[in-house]
Amino acid sequence: MSKGQETIIKTVHQYSKGLIAASDMEKLEEIARDYCYVKNQVYQRYGGIYGLPKIYPGYTVQNEMIATGLREEIGLPFVYFNLAVFDALGDIKSQWTRTKSKIAGLVGQNEGLTEEEKHFLRFLLKVSNAFEAVLSGKSAVLKPELKRQYDMLEEQVEVKKLQGYLRRQVRKYHVRLHTETA
Repeated sequence: MSKGQETIIKTVHQYSKGLIAASDMEKLEEIARDYCYVKNQVYQRYGGIYGLPKIYPGYTVQNEMIATGLREEIGLPFVYFNLAVFDALGDIKSQWTRTKSKIAGLVGQNEGLTEEEKHFLRFLLKVSNAFEAVLSGKSAVLKPELKRQYDMLEEQVEVKKLQGYLRRQVRKYHVRLHTETA
């Protein structure tokens, strides 16, 4: 063993009493395929810009997915259906966080933006309602203290230019998720 390397010894226990029966394995594989299918449906419906207002806290998505009748159609047990929906929502939320972080880093490095413009873009990235409003092309509904700050920042910059910049960056860096199924 060379200097700086260590050996780690692990003990692995197998708790099953034997091989899983072929029929049980088929059932597990079917559940896994259906689980992936449900996740892909959630990614497809709520992974984009217009799904953004619905993913927090996620019960709206759960209720809409139940209302579609998808669970009954594929015959997936309710517990696995809900786990798949909330697993997919967690992935979507993480993807939006990565997108916002990437854009925030790019805003900081962009030498073509003034400090006021950078501050305005960071504000939009930080305040979810403002971010969603820019992406959907609607006006933001903000709390009074945030609205005052937004109005103050808005007076210092060219809003349409910066909103367009933000939308372009989101289109460029936001990735819609999907799972690979066999």
